[in-house]
Amino acid sequence: MLDCSAEQQRQLELLVGERGPLMHAALGTRGRVCGNPGCHCTKGEVHLSKFLSASIGGRTRQVHVPASDEAEVSRWVERHKKFRERRDRLAELAGRQLELVDRLGRSLLAAYPKEDPLPPPRPRGRPPKAPKDES
Repeated sequence: MLDCSAEQQRQLELLVGERGPLMHAALGTRGRVCGNPGCHCTKGEVHLSKFLSASIGGRTRQVHVPASDEAEVSRWVERHKKFRERRDRLAELAGRQLELVDRLGRSLLAAYPKEDPLPPPRPRGRPPKAPKDES
């Protein structure tokens, strides 16, 4: 039998222990030309700067991140990514537990009447995912 409870407990502790802040965005790098005619960027050596990209209300917004904030904002974005990974892992474990509960429930069903039993209940919700082929 699959023991999900220890792993669930571990994931819950990691999630509850998170102290934020988290940022749901992508941090990227962009090259730009400043416009100063004597600058090296006019010869193809562009200035690199960081920016945040996030979807707000179905539209993507981008915001420049000053060099002084790059490290901090990068940590926030990375923490959000880890938070989501842990949350997804917790959801996967819960799904496995529900499948075990459903299998137990199906195994305990009794047929009645014996000579012409009622059909078993149809599964509710989404069908379970097919197991991954591990070859």
